[in-house]
Amino acid sequence: MGESDVVTEWITTREAAQRLGVKRTTLYTYVSRRLLTRRRSGGESLFDRAEIDALASTRHHPGSPLGVLPMRSVRSSVSEVREGELFLRGVPLADLADEPFEEVVDLVLGDGPALAIEAPAHLTALPLDRRLAALAQWAGSRGEWVGPAAAAGVAKGLIRAAPAALGGRTEPHRPIDEALFAAVAGRPGSPREVATLNTALVALVDHGLAASVVAARVAASARASAYDCLVAGYAALAGQLHGGIGPSALAVLRDGPPAEPSLPVPGFGHWRHPEGDPRADAILARLALVEGAAPTLARLDEIASRTERRPNIDGALAALVLTCGLPDDAAEVLFQVGRTVGLAAHIVEESEEDPLRWRAIDPTA
Repeated sequence: MGESDVVTEWITTREAAQRLGVKRTTLYTYVSRRLLTRRRSGGESLFDRAEIDALASTRHHPGSPLGVLPMRSVRSSVSEVREGELFLRGVPLADLADEPFEEVVDLVLGDGPALAIEAPAHLTALPLDRRLAALAQWAGSRGEWVGPAAAAGVAKGLIRAAPAALGGRTEPHRPIDEALFAAVAGRPGSPREVATLNTALVALVDHGLAASVVAARVAASARASAYDCLVAGYAALAGQLHGGIGPSALAVLRDGPPAEPSLPVPGFGHWRHPEGDPRADAILARLALVEGAAPTLARLDEIASRTERRPNIDGALAALVLTCGLPDDAAEVLFQVGRTVGLAAHIVEESEEDPLRWRAIDPTA
């Protein structure tokens, strides 16, 4: 096929901006610099998808991951970022932030039953941030093999058992947010503290093809068990640049940002949300109602002003941890519990795709 026979795929301005993690106005700047081609159709600007993907792989936007691999064939209905707003199953996060976590779980995973999972006593000897993954591995090693298509029931069972694994109690009719706060904090939370934790869990449910989701989907593509798929996701989530970034974000709040202004600031700025992380906004709006939150929120504002980067989800979780006096690893624990929902939804989706489709392609072949 000759060069003139190549078919160009044109995508909307919205999709192009999302792929690059920039504002729409930045796209037009790229056009003026002859970095991108634009055409008009039906009153709308369209962009060459190949050019967008090439630019995404060669340009580094502030705070964005380096060398991101384009995943053009992966489509998901779990979540979407559109116009800077996060949607879960098509519903804006802003509309879900105050809903009970259990109801959001059913929205994302369906209203099917949870698998019965009991947390063994020996898990309490592990660090808090290792217990949920250990629970999944322990539960998956007992009984019959459970396929990835059944990940929703497994996830619900793990979430229900999480408070007991974290040192608290599992009470069938007690809301997860109350039980989880008490388990992590070692005390009952006030209604406003619990409401903030609930919003955090909802905000953490899913955020597209993050590293943990990719890891879980790769395992599901190989038709690993639902438990093993979740363990794969938890392993990636533990990375210090993903769910395990909590201690670094806490250090920024306690000690201040790096002296070098060009360095990343854990807890502040997000390449996908240049105008502000909607997840952080939802959490901080609830946290502002918690008694004693003012000093921490003022500290967030001070650092945001100094660095010209707004708090992201990790900064908001750090503020929650400090305000409520939670253990330093509590942010990762909340990340694990909330993201269990999104991981399971992606695992179920991947179980419906052709197996072993996540393969590297040698560009020199």
